[in-house]
Amino acid sequence: MKQSLLLICVLLSITLATAQQNEKPVQVPAEVTKSLQEKFPEASGVEWSQKKEKYKAKFKVAKIKHEVWLDKTGVVSKHQYEIKKAELPKAVIDAVAKDYSAYTAHDCERADENGVTTYKVELKSAGGKKKVTFSADGKVIPKNDD
Repeated sequence: MKQSLLLICVLLSITLATAQQNEKPVQVPAEVTKSLQEKFPEASGVEWSQKKEKYKAKFKVAKIKHEVWLDKTGVVSKHQYEIKKAELPKAVIDAVAKDYSAYTAHDCERADENGVTTYKVELKSAGGKKKVTFSADGKVIPKNDD
């Protein structure tokens, strides 16, 4: 038993050390950082990551979490941020009440991407929780598994 526990600790240490070594700081072009600063001058705690040709900035503005995806020229392609339940469109609130009456809405997010606004709502019940994405008119948007 002691040997198994020791082996698990060693393997966990090696895994964590390897993960830390693989995390390289993202080299964000000046145009991208400048664009973010112009659009969100109050942003604090900015953390950058990169996926293919997109740069993702995670930050807070007045205690509200934001995620913004920008291309290499600084153009924002997606902006996702926390909102209060009261800020959900009436159509989304009505859809939750009608189709998910056993659930209570909790964490809510708004996403603006390519001119389309969606709302992700975490729903909780005694049986568990789920996240559902709605269009502005209250229609459920199926999950995209890519």
